[in-house]
Amino acid sequence: MPHKPIVLFDMDGTLTLPREKADDTIIRALLDLSLHTDIGVLTGSDMEYVMQQLPQISSLADMSSGNIDILPCNGTKRYVFIKGRGFEQRSTVSMIGSLGNRNYNDILFACSKWQSEIMMLHPYLPFTGTFMQYRGSLLNWCPIGRNAGKYERGQWEKIDESSGIRKEYQEKLQSFIKDCNMNVTVALGGSTSFDVYPDGWDKTYGLKYYSGRDVYFVGDKCQPGGNDWHIYEKLKPASMSYETTCPEETIEIMQDIISRVSKS
Repeated sequence: MPHKPIVLFDMDGTLTLPREKADDTIIRALLDLSLHTDIGVLTGSDMEYVMQQLPQISSLADMSSGNIDILPCNGTKRYVFIKGRGFEQRSTVSMIGSLGNRNYNDILFACSKWQSEIMMLHPYLPFTGTFMQYRGSLLNWCPIGRNAGKYERGQWEKIDESSGIRKEYQEKLQSFIKDCNMNVTVALGGSTSFDVYPDGWDKTYGLKYYSGRDVYFVGDKCQPGGNDWHIYEKLKPASMSYETTCPEETIEIMQDIISRVSKS
């Protein structure tokens, strides 16, 4: 029996508002979609953030008519749902193991230096804490701080939109990495951070689990430099990728996918 198609979803800005919990309407839409396709959550975030923002996902997977996978850290980790046991990890890789401690430490030092620079240049911003977070297969750098709440994130988003802080420091970090002759990508993650990882460990990594299957992707950071861009562009020639702006639009995209799948 042939496999169902699978739809891979980014999380922040796609299934949820950035760092917010998913609304029940998106969960109901995913349940409807599972009648027609399998589902994967393909995010730069680690598993703990998925469970915080999608606390309904275990219940959804238990009720679902299709399989539901969680693919944190751009798919370099994979969790599959086993009835009666929940989500179990099946795959992981190591950024430090790939690059070596010295190269990783050089990147960490550069991010720390520029974090201090950003804080000196914008002392009025409500910085919080945990600016760098190692997730095993990638380094997440969040200048406003991973502990930021909705207010702090909103203040950061305003200044970033008007002055392009992230774009400036993305280019600085990319230039530094090139000078060090490292094969490392710097992508904009969510609305407040950077994801730094070895070349090829972008979200196209998650496609390797579904070889030979029809795969759709839905994300919101699909422009060059965004962490959805690589997979969006890879699937675009077959019209299997969708760019969204919010969870409400994502629901409309799900309805379009259901229509496409039902006709095929």
